[in-house]
Amino acid sequence: MSNPRTTTRSASSSLPGETFGTWHADACQIVIAHSALESVIDYSEHDLYRELGGFLLGPVPPSGQRVLEIRDFLPAVATKSRATSLTFTHDTWAAMTREVHDRFPDMNVVGWHHTHPGFGVFLSGYDMFIHRHFFRAAWQVAMVVDPQRKELGFFQWQGDRVVGCGFCCRANDN
Repeated sequence: MSNPRTTTRSASSSLPGETFGTWHADACQIVIAHSALESVIDYSEHDLYRELGGFLLGPVPPSGQRVLEIRDFLPAVATKSRATSLTFTHDTWAAMTREVHDRFPDMNVVGWHHTHPGFGVFLSGYDMFIHRHFFRAAWQVAMVVDPQRKELGFFQWQGDRVVGCGFCCRANDN
């Protein structure tokens, strides 16, 4: 990928593909398909002044497997979007459940995405609330994109904490 649009530093990983960020030995390695990453970035650039969000899709890692694959992206609908906040409504969750069932029957929600236009890549207190209550499986991740700064990053569980982490982007092979 010639322009990953991220400011994270290169990392070492045994995964095939281009790697970014910091890898944690006790956590799943995140692998995102190039097409899914481009979909997230393109969607994130739809509004440079209000937060947007969506869901990261892939298979649930089998027990003991240490690789999380993100194969697709589903934009969230029926959200309440403001300059500094995004709310997933009941209608957001219902639409997501229907879409995954109908369009992506072999996949699950393995994480979520949202933007921080102009504010950088981090998880706010409210973001942590969402992650702790709705994405609490050890393999579920959060992705934040700042479309103004052209930055992105992932966050994952490490024990009972959520920490920034690296990821690998590879060409679609499935």
